[in-house]
Amino acid sequence: MNDVVNTVINQGYCIGCGACAAVKKSPMKIELNNYGMYQATFNSLVDNPGIDSSIDKVCPFSESSLNEDIIGQQLFSKNCKHDPKIGYYLNTFAGYVNEGNFRSSGSSGGIGNWVLTRLLEKDLVDYVIHIHSQSPTESDPILFKYSVSSTKEQVFLGSKTRYYPVEMSGVLKTIQDCPGRYAIIGVPCFIKAVRLLMNQDEILNERIKFCVGLICGHLKSTQFAEMFAWQLGIKPGTIEKIDFRKKFPETSANGYGVEITGEENEGLTTKLSPPVNQMFGTNWGLGFFKYKACDYCDDITAETADLTVGDAWLPQYVKDHRGTNVVVVRNEILAEILFEGVQEQSLHLDSITPQDVIQSQDANYRHRRAGLAYRLYLAETKGEWHPHKRVRSSSSMLPSIQKRFVLRMELADKSHTFFQEALVSGSFSYFVEKMTPLIESYQNTYNQPLWHKILAKFKHLSQVIFKSLTLKFKN
Repeated sequence: MNDVVNTVINQGYCIGCGACAAVKKSPMKIELNNYGMYQATFNSLVDNPGIDSSIDKVCPFSESSLNEDIIGQQLFSKNCKHDPKIGYYLNTFAGYVNEGNFRSSGSSGGIGNWVLTRLLEKDLVDYVIHIHSQSPTESDPILFKYSVSSTKEQVFLGSKTRYYPVEMSGVLKTIQDCPGRYAIIGVPCFIKAVRLLMNQDEILNERIKFCVGLICGHLKSTQFAEMFAWQLGIKPGTIEKIDFRKKFPETSANGYGVEITGEENEGLTTKLSPPVNQMFGTNWGLGFFKYKACDYCDDITAETADLTVGDAWLPQYVKDHRGTNVVVVRNEILAEILFEGVQEQSLHLDSITPQDVIQSQDANYRHRRAGLAYRLYLAETKGEWHPHKRVRSSSSMLPSIQKRFVLRMELADKSHTFFQEALVSGSFSYFVEKMTPLIESYQNTYNQPLWHKILAKFKHLSQVIFKSLTLKFKN
């Protein structure tokens, strides 16, 4: 436990998942910090030295916990193929739900919620653990939290992606206390934490039957929602409700808006934004309000999940405003459920390749592989601790690209502090003025001379040839 406190927590790598606090008799608790991010804190009044190793082993960023390759191998290697970027897989698809309102009410194609409801209908689980919206109160201002559902109707209320912080300690304790069969859905690091907990806790291992993962770019703090609201004229701190993915007809799948209910001029109002690409700070590559831990994660497709769903950001699908999912299935029972859905015409699924899945998250993979390699190099150069990753540290890239990755870290870091300063000053324009020079510097890294681009391609080709020759000599 001291290892996690001294490294993950004290060095700022905590993702706030709640796994450490879910260990029985744990001295850890999860709280929101001043920037609207969940973080683990150590309660010095609780003394349970016997659980130190358990806490170290359940943290997804701990150097004592198993990585995604090992967990995936234990779970899926018997029946699945393996790809170094998406992990183990039985099948990969792109598609959407044909029946009911799953697609129209979901962020994308609706397949995640459809699968969860099918698990209930087939009596394969008794409960679904997923995220629900809630009405904020003075004592609990949070807009979303993990909840337990036992009916199709309750699961349906948990539709849509939430670009908002959540934590699992409460619902994990519910599983420990309440017998039953559970399915849980979450982002990659959360699902990894659940798997690590299942390795340590027999009750959780027995009761959690299915893990469904979400393809993830990174987690956001509560300030991401506040940034949208403030731009729409809604007073900071007064959001009652937010829909981060309001679909617009006659647009592309990524042309969605944000709908917010909050206070304006002392009265409650609901406002719908224009497409998010017309609003400040919404470019996902800028990483506004990102957790530091997200810059040290190499799992994009929730490699430890039985099934993973995400957005099909591919040319042949993105034009459809209704949304389309990419799907990676690793569990044979869930693969059969998908097959039955196609046979019943409840689902439309196209077989795609693992490379198509990777292409749908192309920029994400560049940031989490090449970018991560450079961030690891920087940390090692400074003699700083960092989470142990499957990616090796490297500085073999052009200076402009190195600068780009450094600026991304700075953009994420400064967005937290500058937004707080803007709140104190009462001016959103203050936030814009502070962030704009960083954004411009970042954008300038893409304006490379032609010879830079040629050199980059030459370096990439040289590396490919070198690796090929190395493998040849080894064999």
